[in-house]
Amino acid sequence: MAGLNDIARGRVVVLGVGNYLKADDGAGSLVAKALKKRFPESVFDAEAVPENFIGPVCRARPDTVLIIDAADFDGEPGEVQVVSDEAIGGLAAGTHAAPLTLFMSAVSHECGAETHLVAIQAKTTEFGGSVSEEVTAAVDRLVSELAAVLERRDDQ
Repeated sequence: MAGLNDIARGRVVVLGVGNYLKADDGAGSLVAKALKKRFPESVFDAEAVPENFIGPVCRARPDTVLIIDAADFDGEPGEVQVVSDEAIGGLAAGTHAAPLTLFMSAVSHECGAETHLVAIQAKTTEFGGSVSEEVTAAVDRLVSELAAVLERRDDQ
């Protein structure tokens, strides 16, 4: 996906958000799970409670926080978009206890980091369902691109 290198500045932290029990809604957590072994200091799987990760994210001293989450932005299933914080209010997001805008604002205030939502268009969020082929392909693409971003940032 074009654009991650443009927004990922300085020390980058990736926060996956999602609910594994609701099919495509687990996409952000799947991305984090795939990256965590290679980048344990820079990747967190918040599952459905990103607000519980404000402290750990800030302790990682990020310049940029990329939040990966499934959403409904009327795109094609598996489509990925970087969504501005102004546009997040219009998204139908997953099953979070608090809105992502609250987490993003807290991280910006507490850590001084820029925050960006990398949204994956869900096909289904059926409870107990499987992740769709389209979202699985998007997760694989994002894992590859984010790994490259994190490797470059680690080399600096």
